Amino acid sequence: MDGWREWTFPTDSAKDAVIVIEDERANVLADPLRQRLLEILGKGKSIAEFSQILDVTDARVLYHLRQLAQTGVVLMEKDKIAPREWRCLPAAGKIRVREVPSAKNPVAEAIPSHVVSQFNQAFREATEGLYGSTFQLSVNHNRARLSEEQATEFGRRLLALIEEYFPPGKGDPAGIKYGFYGILTPIDLHPLEDSEAEA
Repeated sequence: MDGWREWTFPTDSAKDAVIVIEDERANVLADPLRQRLLEILGKGKSIAEFSQILDVTDARVLYHLRQLAQTGVVLMEKDKIAPREWRCLPAAGKIRVREVPSAKNPVAEAIPSHVVSQFNQAFREATEGLYGSTFQLSVNHNRARLSEEQATEFGRRLLALIEEYFPPGKGDPAGIKYGFYGILTPIDLHPLEDSEAEA
């Protein structure tokens, strides 16, 4: 149905109802990961099952499931002995959500689309050999557990390198123009045990 998003779940007769969301809760359900959780929910899944399917941490899954539970579209069955075995169940046989117009709910881009386009084009051209064999292409995706102090120090040192090489007038005017875009962000929320202690 135009302007609506629907999820249908295999449920028992007690949950044949339809939940229709047209209020501010639609903003909560606009999150791509939460939509993916609903897509694979089926009759219900544990935290561990979601984590394995989506390749994300238990804590991240639990956080987003709690957001969904607050909207009333899913139910959480808690197991205090084994948090990974908590189950999430659909609250109805069908959930219908009015889609939020993008103009009214702009999503900040981690990397601007025009920058992504430039990088993708450069990677394609480098792979095809446009720049020759001496072209320096570096793609890194690194993960580590850092303290706040370490993350701050990393950011400071990285900015110092950027200031040294990338501002106008620096580098070699006859050299190849390079681009750099870095994002330092938490990708693993608090460990599940920590989040439980705070709940």
